[in-house]
Amino acid sequence: MVWKLGIDFIQREEGRPVVKTSTYTLQVQEGHLFKITLVANPSTGYQWDLSNPVDARFLSLHANHFVPPSSPARIGQEGHQVMSFQALRRGMTSISLKYCRPWDSGECGEFVFYVVTVV
Repeated sequence: MVWKLGIDFIQREEGRPVVKTSTYTLQVQEGHLFKITLVANPSTGYQWDLSNPVDARFLSLHANHFVPPSSPARIGQEGHQVMSFQALRRGMTSISLKYCRPWDSGECGEFVFYVVTVV
């Protein structure tokens, strides 16, 4: 069963957890760096990573790091994972991200998909 909530899709299968999937569009300038910032909590073991490699003709992954919450930070508190990309040439491409535990072959907690237009 699939429910559509704006740009988010929530999927539920018999006996499986709810998985949130979001889709966004981005327009970026050729040659510029741009960032995608996502809420993350590494204390849970989950982290954001690419679901599929980016199309190297249009984008390159420049950096991927976690930014802890501002002071006073508490153990287990969520922060943000920031992924920086370089827009290499004009065209349309996509970025697919997943929020998973790297060692767990089970379900991911969330998926995010970006349609990227480089102008």
